[in-house]
Amino acid sequence: MIMTCTKWMERIFSKYDLFVELCNLYYRNIVKNEIRLANIRSYDKVLCIGGGFIPSTAIEIVRQTHAHVHVLDIDKKAIGCARNVIARLGLQDKITVINGKGQDIDIEPYDVVHIAQQVSPKDEVLNSIWEKAKEGHRIIVRMPRKILKPFYSNIADDFIKNNSKDISTYSIGCRAKSMEEILLMVKI
Repeated sequence: MIMTCTKWMERIFSKYDLFVELCNLYYRNIVKNEIRLANIRSYDKVLCIGGGFIPSTAIEIVRQTHAHVHVLDIDKKAIGCARNVIARLGLQDKITVINGKGQDIDIEPYDVVHIAQQVSPKDEVLNSIWEKAKEGHRIIVRMPRKILKPFYSNIADDFIKNNSKDISTYSIGCRAKSMEEILLMVKI
């Protein structure tokens, strides 16, 4: 239900620049913390899995670091809207939106992989990304608040426990109503 509502709202909001900027404002500090946590720099190549109709995370990464970002999404309508939003913002030289599944993407060209909270099946996507990761790859995963976990696709507790040595967490507290924490995994 939450994911359906978010998708519906983003589709409508994507048509209006004011609403796009409001969405970006919501994510600005969250992304700022993710950038700091993962040490994203201007020369990094970033893959955002799950961009939606308004790829706010990618927009904020570009605005705050000037890194080049690819956004991957499975929804062709979302891809079309996201491309329009990016073009209206004049960011088409820095953000490329592509169609595909997170579990199928080759992550070799990227330094940082960001997995959105709405990505589904998150467990399958993260397992695939982690298996393909090489030394130095940084993977950011947004985690929902405990009360909202039933409404999202989640990561198995065993995955987190088995890879705990490679995971750093950042608790975002009350800054975001839907997110509890951000995980950073670094392949060593």
